[in-house]
Parts: sequence; C-alpha cells; structure tokens
Amino acid sequence: MIHFRIILQFIYVFCISTLVKSSFAFSAEAEGMEFFENHIRPVLAENCYKCHSEEAGKAKGELLLDTAAGLLKGGEAGPTIIPGNPAASLLIKAVSYENDDLQMPPKSRLSKSAIDKLRKWISLGAPDPRSGDTASITDKDDFDISKRKADHWAWKQIRSDIHPPIIKSISGRNWINNAIDHFILAKLEEAELEPNIEATRRNIIRRLYFDLIGLPPEPNEIDVFVSDTSPNAYKKLVERLLASPHFGERWGQHWLDLVRFAETRGHEADYPIPEAFRYRNYVVRAFNADVPYDDFVIEHVAGDMIDKPRLDPVTRENESAKGPGFWHLGEATHSPVDIRGDECNRVHNQIDVYSKAFLGMTLGCARCHDHKFDAISTEDYYAFAGILQSSGYHLKDMADPAAQDDAYKKLESLRLKSEADLVAEYAATIKYRVRRMEEYLKASTEILGEIIKGKDMPKPSDYIASHPTVIAKAKASKLTAKKLAAWVAYLDKASGNATDPIHSIVKVKLGQSPSDVLSEMHKLELDSIDKLKSIKIIETIEEGERNYVKSERDWRSSDMVSDYRREQGPEEWFTGGKQFGNGPMKSGSPIFGNELNQPIKEFVENGSARNDELSSRFSGLIRTRTFGVNGDSLWYRYKGKADVFMAVNSHRQVAGPLHGVVRQKLDSKGNEWKWHRHQVKDYIGFRVHVEFTPRGDFSLERVQFGDGEPPVIHSVNSRVADFLKSDEDLASLFISTAADHAAGNSNHETAQLLNWVIRNGNLLEKPLNLALAANKFAVYKKKKLNIENSIPKPSLALTLLDGNGEDEPILVRGNHKSPAADLVPRSFLEALVKREAPSQGSGRLSLAKRMVEPDNPFVSRVFVNRIWHHLFGRGIVETVDNFGANGKVPTHPELLDYLASQIINRGWSVKDMIRQMVHSSTYRQSSKPNKINEVEDPNNYLLHRMPIRRLQAEVIRDRLLAVSGRIDKRQFGKGPMVHITSFMRNNRSPRGSGPMDGDGRRSIYVEVRRNHLEPMLMAFDKPTPFSTIGKRTVSNSPAQPLIMLNNPFVHKQASIWADSLLKSDAVTTSDLVGLAYKQAFGREPESWESAEAVTFINSQKEENSNETIRESLKDFCHTLFNVKEFVFVY
Repeated sequence: MIHFRIILQFIYVFCISTLVKSSFAFSAEAEGMEFFENHIRPVLAENCYKCHSEEAGKAKGELLLDTAAGLLKGGEAGPTIIPGNPAASLLIKAVSYENDDLQMPPKSRLSKSAIDKLRKWISLGAPDPRSGDTASITDKDDFDISKRKADHWAWKQIRSDIHPPIIKSISGRNWINNAIDHFILAKLEEAELEPNIEATRRNIIRRLYFDLIGLPPEPNEIDVFVSDTSPNAYKKLVERLLASPHFGERWGQHWLDLVRFAETRGHEADYPIPEAFRYRNYVVRAFNADVPYDDFVIEHVAGDMIDKPRLDPVTRENESAKGPGFWHLGEATHSPVDIRGDECNRVHNQIDVYSKAFLGMTLGCARCHDHKFDAISTEDYYAFAGILQSSGYHLKDMADPAAQDDAYKKLESLRLKSEADLVAEYAATIKYRVRRMEEYLKASTEILGEIIKGKDMPKPSDYIASHPTVIAKAKASKLTAKKLAAWVAYLDKASGNATDPIHSIVKVKLGQSPSDVLSEMHKLELDSIDKLKSIKIIETIEEGERNYVKSERDWRSSDMVSDYRREQGPEEWFTGGKQFGNGPMKSGSPIFGNELNQPIKEFVENGSARNDELSSRFSGLIRTRTFGVNGDSLWYRYKGKADVFMAVNSHRQVAGPLHGVVRQKLDSKGNEWKWHRHQVKDYIGFRVHVEFTPRGDFSLERVQFGDGEPPVIHSVNSRVADFLKSDEDLASLFISTAADHAAGNSNHETAQLLNWVIRNGNLLEKPLNLALAANKFAVYKKKKLNIENSIPKPSLALTLLDGNGEDEPILVRGNHKSPAADLVPRSFLEALVKREAPSQGSGRLSLAKRMVEPDNPFVSRVFVNRIWHHLFGRGIVETVDNFGANGKVPTHPELLDYLASQIINRGWSVKDMIRQMVHSSTYRQSSKPNKINEVEDPNNYLLHRMPIRRLQAEVIRDRLLAVSGRIDKRQFGKGPMVHITSFMRNNRSPRGSGPMDGDGRRSIYVEVRRNHLEPMLMAFDKPTPFSTIGKRTVSNSPAQPLIMLNNPFVHKQASIWADSLLKSDAVTTSDLVGLAYKQAFGREPESWESAEAVTFINSQKEENSNETIRESLKDFCHTLFNVKEFVFVY
C-alpha cells in the first residue's frame, strides 16, 4: 500500500487559494433573500399570518410574524428565532411539536419539507427582506412599475450605438486583438494597470480544450500546436474545437444546469421521467449545430407549436418540439394529499426556472406579493402561471414530421377518392338487392297477424320456417321460406324496439295509421329530450364516518364537456399526433372494413372522434378542454378500447391508491356504443382535463356530467317520416337514400338507414354483391399500405400540448386556498409588454417570439453574460441568474451591451460569440499573478489576468476516463444507469445498479437520478437538480481529496492507466514517468519531478516486496490524479 506520508510529500496542496475562492464566492445575502421569498414567506403567509399579522388585526401571544422585526423580537415566550441556530429557535420547537404546550400551527402540523426549509433558512442566518409595520402584501401605492423600471439598469434598452473605446497608448493598441480588448483595456488603463502577458501555448491549448469541449488534449495535439508557428495556428485550433461533436456535450452541460435536468422525479419513490434523456440529447445536438439562440429560446417555450419545426439532419426527427420538455424536468410528488397545493409548487418551480434561465430575473419572488425590489408584480406572476396552466404534459411522436405530414395528406386524398368510389358502388349494389323487400315485408307482416299475433315469438326461428303458413306464403309469393322466416323474426323484434330505424314502418304495416305512428315518434323524441333535461348533477358531497350528504341541481349545457357529434372549434379540439385527424368524423362518413368482402363496415350515424380511419400507424391521443369538476360523475360515450387519464390540476405522478381513480380502462367488447361512468366525487371543485389514448379502434362521442347514464335522444328520422306519408314501397326508401348519400347528401339519417342494410344482410334477397367494390377496395388497401410504409416508427419525447386558455386568479399571499375573485389575463411581464390576453390557447408562441425581440433587454444580455462567465470564470454581471436589484451591477456595462448587440446582429450564433471571446487577447492572458495588479485589483474584476479555475465535476470525471484510456466517446442514446453503492441504497432504490465507470461514457450521458446523485460529482459541486444554477459553487472541502484518494472508480482508472503505460513504447521507469506527465498535464516533467517520481515508484517496490512494477505504477498514476494541476486549468 502507498504510505500516506509519501503521498503528502508528492502531492501538491489540494486546496483552492484565497484568490481563487474569492473569485467564485456567491452572494450569500442574495441567495438567502431568494430562499426566503420562494420557500419561507409562503409557509408563514399560509400558516401563521391569520393569527400573527397586522393585516389580520391579530397578535396572539403578542407575536407578529409578518415583519422581520416582529419575528426577531418574538412574543410572550421570547425571541422566535435565533439566526444561525435552528435547534435553539422557538419557531422550530413549535412547528416540530417538541413541547406539548407549544405547538404551532395548533390544528395541523406542518409538513416535514416545510419544517426542513425553516431550519435551513434559520441556519443561513434568517435573511428577511421584509421591513416596516406590515409586510404581508406590498402596498400598491408603493409599487410603481415605471419607476422601478427607470431606476434599474437591467430594464434599460440595450444600447446599439456603443463603439469600442479608443486606446491611445501604443503598447495597448499592440495588445488589442478585437473589440472586446478595447473595453477591457480601457478599464485597466483607467486604473493605471496593464494586462498580463500571454499564456504559454501549452496552457492555451489546455484552456481551450477544457472550455470548449471539456476534454484534455492528446499529447501529440499539444506538440503540434506548440510547434505550429503559422499566424493562423490559434484560429485553426479554435475552429476545430468549435466544430468538434464534443462541443455540444460541454456547453450542453452548462445548459442542463439551468433547467435542473434530471431523469427521475425525486420525492420518496423517485419515479422516472419518461424519455427525459431525449431532451439532453436535443440540447447537445442544438449546441453542436449552432442553433441560433433566439430559435433555441422559442423552441424551449413553444417548440411544439412551430409551423415549420427544425429537423435533425440525420434522423429527421422534430427537434424543435423537444425544447418544451424542460418544463417537465422538475421534482414531482406522487399522489399528494393537497393536489392543488402541489400544482402551485410545481408551477412555481417552472416559473422560477424559466425566469432565471432566460431572463435572469426572479419572477418566482412575486408569488405572494409584488416583487420587493424589481419591476415585477404579483399580476405578472399569475399572468404567466395562466400560460403554463393552459398547456399540458405530452409524450409526442417526434418521428419525421414532414414524412408524417406527407403520408397523412396522401392517405387523406386516397381515402376521399376511395370513399366516393366505394359509396357509389355500395349504392349501386343496394339497388339490385332490395327490390323485393316490400314483398318480404308484406308477407311477414301478414304472417305475424295470422299465426302469432299477440303471442311470444317461438324460438328458434327455424320453427317458424317450418310452419305451414310460412311455407305456404313463401311458395305462393315465390319467396325463400328461410329468408321469409328471418323477416318474421326480425319484424317481431322491430315492432317492440323504438330505436330500430324501421320500427315505425313495421307498426304501420301491422295496422297502425301513419299519423298515429308519427305522433308516437315525436312524443318519444320529446320524452328523451325531457329525460336529458331532467338529469341531475351531484355538485357537493359532505362525507361522514358512515355516509355522506349530497346536494344536487339540474343539468345545464355547460355540463356537456365535449360533444364530438358536431364540429369542434380551436378551443375544443385538442389532439396529440395524427391518429384522430383534424376533427371529428362527420355523420354519414363511411368507416372502412378490414376484409375485402366488407369494404364498408358501417356509416357514422353521429359524429365522433375516431382514431385510425386513415392509419393506425400514426400515434396520438385526444383530450378534452380543461374544465371544472362540478358533479360527482363523468360519463363517456364510446366504443372500442382506450386508456383514460384525468389530469387533476395538471397532476400526473399518480402512484398508489390515493388518486388511482383518475386512471380508467375502456373496453366496449364489440362494435356497440357504451356509456362509462367515471366517479369523480373526490375532485369536485378542481380543474381537470381528460385524456384518451387508444388501445386499438376507438371512437368517442361525448364527455358529460350526470347522476346516471345519460339518455339517448330518439330523434325522428325525417326520411322515414316522409316515407310513411308516401305510397312508395320499402325498396325505394333505401334506394333513394343510397343514391342521395352517394351524391354527397349524407347525414346521420342516411347513415342510419344504410347501416340497417349492412346489419341486416340476411333480410336481402341476395347478399350485397360487392365484387367490384372489393376490387376497388383491394387497390385502395394496396396503395394505403405503400403509403403507410413511409410512416416512420414512433419516437416519443417530452413536450407540451396546448389546451384551452386558462387564466389564473391571484392567490392571496401565495395561498392556493385564498384565490382572489378576478382572473389575471395571460401575458408576459407588464414592464415589457402591454397586457393583452391571447384570443385562444396558452399564448406561448407569441410569448416566445416576443421574448427574443431586440427591445427585450434581458434575453441577449443574460445569455452573453453566461458565455462570458463560463470562459472567464465570472460574468460581467457576477450574479448570472439575477439581473435584478438584488443582483450585482455589471463590471463592464458597455461591453455587456456591445456583446448583447453583437449576438443579435450576427444571427444569435453561440459559436460566433464564443469565437469572439476566445480570440480576444483578454482570454489569452496568463493566469500568473502580477503583484502590482493584485494590490489594485485583488478580486480581478478588471480582468488584469485570466483566473485560475478548477475544472467542473463532470470534466474531472471525464478527464480521469480520458487519461486512463477508458473513455467511450459514443454520443447520445439513453446512457447507463447511475452506479448505486450499498451506502446509497435505501428501501425505495431501484433494482440493480449501473457500472461503476458508467461504461466509460462521458458524465453528461450517465443517468441523473435525483435520490441517487453521483457522490463524486456532488463532492465537486455539481448542482442538485432542483432549480436554476447558472453559477456553480466552487467549494474546498475534505470530501474532495478523500474522494480522489479512496474512490474505487479513481483507483480503477489508475489501474487501467498503468496497464496502458506498460503497453507503450516506454522502456525505462523514467520514460514511463515522462509519458504519464504528458498524458496527465500536457507537459514533460521537470527534472526534479521526474527524479522524485522514479524514486517514489522504486520505493514502492522496495517497501512492498510483493508489489510488481504494475502495482507501483498504478500507485504513481493514482498520485498524479491527486495533483492540483490535474483538476485546475491555468
């Protein structure tokens, strides 16, 4: 084993200098204030202000909690909190129910999550922005958006007239390489400082590699660059790295930090987020393709709504629609008790992430009140919440949309032509098969009157066929006895079945007058309408221990949630995928069969949403509009099979029995329409929408409320009514109906009669001769199959699906149990746009386009500042996620605006902006400190040198894999499961574990599981995926050297590296040391380093007699991993 003493002698001090540490320090105050606004104020407002606030007029126990002063002062029991000491704070003792005499809130205990947040807040020092006598809600008279906007630099328009400052000194002009240097040097000269010397070429190439692709350069690549004296050597290197497929992996990881990327939901069970990895791959591809950032923003907000989406050049998948997947990457509680409260928290996280990532603003701080510092109102918060509430979760088929569109149009055209041909053939063949229908009708009614009038029909009907009267009648009329018997059996049933299409005709033939029959028909119709009107709605239920009390009201038109019998408007028809087409199938439309001998299976009697009339190879679902649950039962009229999901307040993470009722399975077990009752009494008062995902053929006619199965309206068929008044025979009714239908005069009445013919083929003189139609149908099926073969295989990914527009009310103090009376129209920030609600839908697409307009001062500024932060170690605005009043002011405001204008004017190219920055002399400076500059600019705000930076966690891990030779540079795919050690495992852990080295894949591809985050990455400050983190913490903790010394993964890479070195051409120990240094640090070892390394390896062999050169070399490789130079870039 390696002696720890020897390691300490060899290893450079593994710590971050005070200089580096100060460069990466967070503003603890700003972070604490934001934590208070997002997590503490809502808890206090919802649970405490009712009894302890000025606004409520109560101060029980002489305690006020709606001001910072009141909270610190405390009440009768003493100070409420002791900042920095949660264990000694009365607040924590009260909410933890530690003392029987001090339990708050008195009626119900806070959740563990809320208590943990209170503890964390107090441990942070209890930062509290509230002041004054009351702070429950900002006084509107004190909140002046215009003044706040005018007073703060970030709201001002980007100056497009800024030009690089003139540099007068000759030495300065010689140093300048591009416009960026003008701005930097002007500030340095103003402070009477000089820029640093240029970094060595070895340091420059390492810096570029790590910054642009996150991997170390190969030793030979370093040598080539160092020896290349051509003037464009640097330019060639930059272009090669920008074009590298690994560029997107490095810069994609930066982006994933902003959108709190993870592949599981967290909470207790840590359920997977379906297809989350596809979003990660989308981000990597987007950065590699240099997608213009304005397009990238639009894709994230409304990529599912773009008319001409961006396609992957290889797979042809819809890339644009994958952008909105980021909205679904947050935490989610499975089966929450308070489902509306859970929704508010999820939406809050979405708003918080969106506003920080794209705008650099803390819109989440306006949840409970107008923003305390920025020009953001509570109305702004809920106006944006409405936009999110108007869209829903969707797993969309991203496969080549152009191919799908083309196939859809071809299938639609083919079907329309085939419909006309087949209906015409159908009408023609009916003409010759119903000619003797009147004879059978007359003979069978006579038989009914003669032999079994008033008696039950004998069973089976074969008995009737052998009855002498039937045989005699058939013979006399030259009819087939068996068919006549079938007519007799049918008419006996039809005479008692008012829903039969020819029921009234049979009644007339049996002796009733046409006028009496018509009167009965109209009365039946009116009675069914009255039954519809008499439906009751159970709208409130108060449950007791053994029973429940319910109140009811009359049914009203608004209780019809979705009626697909009629055409649907844009706020009614919501589908995902192409399976349901562009609208309901209209009454009279033919439904094709599957067999050649039955080209037309039936005609649509009532319009309905039907899933696969063009092709079952398309994917899709249909959903209702969002509506309030105002009754205890929903009813679905359907046929076929489908899975039903009712999204209650947008909640989807359903597991266990608590909300299991939201899932239903439909199966009509045949081709008959059925009603299905969905018991929803537990969700009365909630907002829901219902999704139907087919499991085969599926049709949906209606979704409505009711206390019992809704009645079917027995409308009078006007064609039958007209027939009863005429002297025509029965055949003419069907012949004229078929002819009219074929001529385009189709409706539910013609469909009803033609379906009668299809269903009662045994009553025709001869079966329908559809030979010609069958031939045409065969041609149709062949053409259809050829087109279907061009439909790509489904590829599902997370996105949004727009629904009907839903405006949100302000929740007083952020409490979802205290909604204001008025709704806030959906809109962007009032300080940037005039508040106008979109006419329909969410309004996301117009919002997205408005965000990237040049007059929005945030999107371009925030993004170029992020790029600067990643390349220079600190943003021009240090608080990269907060450009508000609580954030830092820019160190170089003119440079920031210049860069923001540049990215807009140059097509929003990310690579172009990076190119400008890395080509600057500022970027190429040495990081070696200059004593004079350090005194005048100790924090390096003026960038008198490049900062020394520690590599990010993923880069450290990837570097270990790269140096050892184990790295697998394969891109994309799902990626390996995270390695779960026995220490990490708990009773909710998933089965199995991923490989310790992640199959050698880069860190960006290894699964991010919220409840099992990789310990090594976390030790090196990889952010926990809960909110936007644009600036990672750079800590200095004992866990870091301990991880590098003891982690089995690190040991394994050292072993693999040692084996690789032994297979090289190196002969002597000194050669091995030299090669290892070049691979690890991109340089030859100093003579003293080489000597000590050789001594170290030899001493290891001597002190451990059983140790081979491989083991000693492994120890040496492990030691190099622990050198500071391995994890820092200079």
